[in-house]
This record gives sequence, C-alpha cells and structure tokens, in this order.
Amino acid sequence: MSKKRKRISRRRLAGQRVMAHVPTFHLETGSYKPVTAARRYIAETTINAPAIVNVRRNEHTTDRFFWGEKGLFSAQYAEENHFLFPSLRHIVEAVGEHNMFEGLELTADDWEEIEEYEYAFV
Repeated sequence: MSKKRKRISRRRLAGQRVMAHVPTFHLETGSYKPVTAARRYIAETTINAPAIVNVRRNEHTTDRFFWGEKGLFSAQYAEENHFLFPSLRHIVEAVGEHNMFEGLELTADDWEEIEEYEYAFV
C-alpha cells in the first residue's frame, strides 16, 4: 500500500518561489544549538536581511532559518507567511507578481486569501 502524499498549500508554494530569490548561507552548528549558531553567524558576518541560513546539525539534519528585518524565523514560517515581511515584498515587486506565481493555478479563493493578508510595510 502506498503512502499518501501530504499536499503543500498554494500559499506555501508561492512563498517558496519568493524565497528562491533570497541569498542563502550554509554553516555547521559546531558546539552550539542550531538557532544559536545561526544568530552568532549573523552577528559575526553582519548579514543584511533578507537571508536564509541553513544550519547543518548533523549528517542527516539541516535546520533552515529566515533572517528578516524583524528577527530570525523558521524558513517554513516565512514561506507560509511571506506577505508579513516587507523585504520579501520588494522581491515580489522586482520579479513581478504575475511571473512569480505563474503556473500555480491559484483559484479565486487563494487570491482572496493572499489579498486579505496584504504585505506588511515598515
């Protein structure tokens, strides 16, 4: 019997497309917990927001974080709620909203949901 696939929401797919245009940094945790390693790396290298920090915990596990102007968040949260981050709105505007979400087959309900959560402005 095959395992049923979990459906990814269209909103998260749209967020993944936005996040694909964000610079990514990779590092090892060392002796720190993943979030502490990410915070230390950001402080030492003075990374500008927005950025994705991939922290390798061990040979099997990598934690993904999103560095935004409001702090450090899980990358999954940022994908699902990309409209809450003003710096990501600038990316969508630069690439073009229609180009960014092309092929996602967003229904009227999906667009209403996206429009309901307008991008935050600083």
